[in-house]
Amino acid sequence: MLVVEDEPVQLMTMTAALSDAGFEFAEAAGVEAAVAHLDARPDIVAMIADVDLAGEPLTGFTLAKAVAARWPEIAVLVVSGLASPADDQLPMGARFMPKPFSDEMLVKATRRIISARGMGL
Repeated sequence: MLVVEDEPVQLMTMTAALSDAGFEFAEAAGVEAAVAHLDARPDIVAMIADVDLAGEPLTGFTLAKAVAARWPEIAVLVVSGLASPADDQLPMGARFMPKPFSDEMLVKATRRIISARGMGL
């Protein structure tokens, strides 16, 4: 799994919850690092991406569409406390979850996107 979040405290909170639930993950603070992980790690089956990535010309919505186009097998969850997606902003099969959310909500949403792709983790 890949977690794309530029805010260190939120990244730490999300990855701690995922780790406690038994998920293995890579971390990326931006789009370039996310793509590098995806290129290098064919074992990544899911991506959780924040919408607002500071200093990035692209949003998490744009990243989700790019990932869906290039790696259609990867399950995608987009999260944000600032923006909700318009009808055309998420690729088919991707899910959105508004912030703030609990650790339990994150873990459930992650399991849901992975199981929707027919992958068990």
